[in-house]
Amino acid sequence: MKRIKHKPLAVLIVISLIVASLMVFSFGCMKKEEKEIKIGAILPLTGDFAILGEEIKKGIELAIEETKSTGLPLIVFYEDDQSLSPVAGVNAANKLITVNKIDVGLTMIVEESRPISSFFGKSKVPLIVLWDSNKFIKEDGEYIFSNGFSTEKAGEKMAEFAFSKLGLRKFAIIKHVDPWAEIISESVETKIRNSGGTIVLKETLQPTDTDYRTAISKIKKAGPDSVYVALVPPNSSLFLIQAKELGVRVPLLTGDALIQQVIDAAGKSAEGAYLTNIYTESNNATLLTEKYKNKYKKAPFDIALVSFGYDGIMKVAEAMKLHKRTLQEALISIFGENRSADRIEKIYRIINGKPVEVEVE
Repeated sequence: MKRIKHKPLAVLIVISLIVASLMVFSFGCMKKEEKEIKIGAILPLTGDFAILGEEIKKGIELAIEETKSTGLPLIVFYEDDQSLSPVAGVNAANKLITVNKIDVGLTMIVEESRPISSFFGKSKVPLIVLWDSNKFIKEDGEYIFSNGFSTEKAGEKMAEFAFSKLGLRKFAIIKHVDPWAEIISESVETKIRNSGGTIVLKETLQPTDTDYRTAISKIKKAGPDSVYVALVPPNSSLFLIQAKELGVRVPLLTGDALIQQVIDAAGKSAEGAYLTNIYTESNNATLLTEKYKNKYKKAPFDIALVSFGYDGIMKVAEAMKLHKRTLQEALISIFGENRSADRIEKIYRIINGKPVEVEVE
């Protein structure tokens, strides 16, 4: 009789344990399910700088494949800013935020972010710049980040190299009316003056200029030991060609705006120029190059560009794993209160048409 009386109780206990187990299992599955993160990439996919945007896009694609294999649900929407057109950039940002409802944006350089950063900030959507960083990142608000190289530090590094390693003391500075050119030339000038050097000439030109002969004549008359060239593509190649033709023989120094297309266009006139330039650590470059070749069946145009896209996605993935209240908070944990990696470029010299790293230690 006792066994018969306790049987319903035993059944209830068993049922309760099964239900509890199912609830725990379901909760565990729910916790493991990550919210799909929508990423909007605004890149130059047509126009003069399309090769740069396409390489960054390939890096993004490689990273997306890798994160999917680990179970992180990332989806990317691409928009073309038509090689840094502010209007195209604003239209792209508007579509990504209002239509695609992205959680985070990516863009190539700081100049692309300027016309769109306020929209991202008002929408509380983080925007990550992949290539470069400067004071704009720190001053523009809490929703813009950079995983790139510091423009100010690049200028300082070139000035230090020119002064300490090349023994140069008198400098001419030629710059375009352009935010990057203004920032890096100011950094170069400040470092040179603080080191005891002199600026014998400063000349400001328009990015649309194609005839640099007057400026070059002023350079020759001023008699500098070196010329710092803060000119942006594509017409910067014309300055190099005309300087060579008019007999400028002192070292030419510049920054990462001396991209491969400019070097190719300038030909032998670019030979011997020094520049601060982007790079990828050798071990990472080897692994990423192998992944690139396996997927695209060719060698990368520039593995550093590929790494920008790849690393940008990996930063988003890292932020997701922190499980902060918002993605913006997680990115601040990664980048710090300045919201910038502030990486430092290396010194290169153009040899046989390619940037070759210069040992400066």
